[in-house]
Amino acid sequence: MPSESRPSFVRRRALYIFLICAVLFGLGQFHRMSGAVLMLPISVDIGVPVASLGIAAAALFFASALVQVPIGMALDRFGPRKVISAVTLLAVVGSYLLAAAGDLQEVIGSRILIGLGFSVTMMSSYVLFAKWFPPAKFATMASWLMAFSSFGAMMASAPLAYAIEHFGWRLPFIFVAGITLAAVLAGMLIIRDTPPDYTESADKPATIGQSIRGYWAVLRYPRFFNLLAMGFVAYGPAAALLGMWGGPYLEDTYGLDGAERGQILLLMAAVVPIGALFFGPLDRIFKSRKMIVIVAVTTELFVFVILGLVDNLPVWAVTALFVYINFVQQYYVVLAAHCRNSFPDHLVGRANSTLNLISILGVGFMQSLYGWVLSANPENGYAQSFLFVAGILVVALLVYAGSVERPPAGARNA
Repeated sequence: MPSESRPSFVRRRALYIFLICAVLFGLGQFHRMSGAVLMLPISVDIGVPVASLGIAAAALFFASALVQVPIGMALDRFGPRKVISAVTLLAVVGSYLLAAAGDLQEVIGSRILIGLGFSVTMMSSYVLFAKWFPPAKFATMASWLMAFSSFGAMMASAPLAYAIEHFGWRLPFIFVAGITLAAVLAGMLIIRDTPPDYTESADKPATIGQSIRGYWAVLRYPRFFNLLAMGFVAYGPAAALLGMWGGPYLEDTYGLDGAERGQILLLMAAVVPIGALFFGPLDRIFKSRKMIVIVAVTTELFVFVILGLVDNLPVWAVTALFVYINFVQQYYVVLAAHCRNSFPDHLVGRANSTLNLISILGVGFMQSLYGWVLSANPENGYAQSFLFVAGILVVALLVYAGSVERPPAGARNA
């Protein structure tokens, strides 16, 4: 949080901004992680195989990835307040349309709108944190964002399964649409792009051309590609399980019903804030963010190898491995801090949105990967998918090992 030497009204405003960001990001997490519970009842309702709904689950992520570059430009050019207000309304519309969907095309279309609407939540939060909080606390604030917003992922597990069982799958999304609209309106009233004591950089883009040239400056950063390689696997391995395939896997392999699957998914979601709060302070303890990420991903790699190679694991063991994947995946807050500290404030939106773009593409790819492999080999598709993910993690580690990093900055550019 801001230092106590700052005026109390600035500290309060920073806190309110953080809470709005956490609520909006949490609502986005609800949609991103709902697939594992939602897609099975949708498949029964509209009469399509679950494997065919993989593209519907991934559509949200691909749509969000598609607009990350213009979102980053808009954030640096117009500021988070205007961008959040305009873009997130698409998620409200998408939620209502999903509740009314009657076929696969309508489900995909509504998920695309939801993905577009929530495409701005993480990057706008990071831009606001870069200007309202000291750079040394960026990873900590990012971890608190993940921790507070994890209510969305948890609500998308057992509570959503309970709501679907008692009220059907449509009503919960009407309810979520209303909450999203209320949060957007609150953000319009509360969010300010910079604190009163902030001096805007003279390099802030004033035209679209300057924004585009800023992206070229981001892409020319030494070894930025190495960061992007790790960004590709920064969400996908966990999100593919919690957001889509964990539920079908537990049903197909262990015959668990909706309530039992929901309980395991809830455990997976519940460790997200624990992992975020665990990783957030680490870059203030250890000198190398890069080493924190490498160690975390190496352990995740071994978990996927176990899932792919060991047959007949008991349910408790699979649950423990799934839970660990979701815990360790929160190293992303350290990776985001690595990226943020590599760029000046006026490039933060474009730099982190580029990293987020690659991360979202990784989620869409990995959610689709399971569907492709299962369609080709229904008998052993899950095990092969786990091994494919392990192989991708190996490649990402090798490329990321060549990245460079700067020591954490000690003070905000005010």
